[in-house]
Amino acid sequence: MLKVVDLETSYGRLKALHGVSIDVPAGSIVTLIGANGAGKTTLLHSIVGVLRPTAGEILFEGARIDGRPPWDIVRRGIAPCPEGRRVWPQMSVLENLEMGGYTVSAATELQRRIEAVFAHFPILADRQTQKAGSLSGGEQQMLAIGRALMARPKLLLLDEPSLGLAPIVVERLAEIIKGIRAAGTTIVLVEQNAFMALNMADHGYVLEVGRVALAGPARDLLRNDTVRKSYLGI
Repeated sequence: MLKVVDLETSYGRLKALHGVSIDVPAGSIVTLIGANGAGKTTLLHSIVGVLRPTAGEILFEGARIDGRPPWDIVRRGIAPCPEGRRVWPQMSVLENLEMGGYTVSAATELQRRIEAVFAHFPILADRQTQKAGSLSGGEQQMLAIGRALMARPKLLLLDEPSLGLAPIVVERLAEIIKGIRAAGTTIVLVEQNAFMALNMADHGYVLEVGRVALAGPARDLLRNDTVRKSYLGI
């Protein structure tokens, strides 16, 4: 579904990605792990058009999307869920979801998508008139994911969804992510919680200073000595 080939992205004179290549098969969960500053978020921003690569290619369903504007990339079927949740705190839960469905013109279709989000996250249905800023951290993360799902993406980019959440909430979130994949959405997952990410994923990439240092089936990376020592604390 997604193929990134020899991608390079810079911030001014500072090169952040050095020839990164990844493959994301349809129906899979692919995880990107690595230390802070390794280039994970930069890669997601490059895929969704927030950053313009300086070299390489990004292909989605066989068509090049590098250089395309973010709104066009979203319309093609890629939706980001950014790090830090970034809900609109003074807007209600329902209004946040409606903003996620800004590409939908028909009111009946918009309502169908809202109901589909509520099916994934029943707590949001109970909180739909509540201001998003008053939700718990876990509820805000559910809202952020639900807002991304309003675009009915073929590919969902999740950036650090477990950041700052209690362990019991992280466990629930992992089940939700697996449920989204089971419903047919392909997922690229950036996670500091490497153990959780690799246990959910089909395939993984380890990024170090803007390069792919390791790649392979997630189950193999879980047994890799370097991964175990550097990212799993074993």
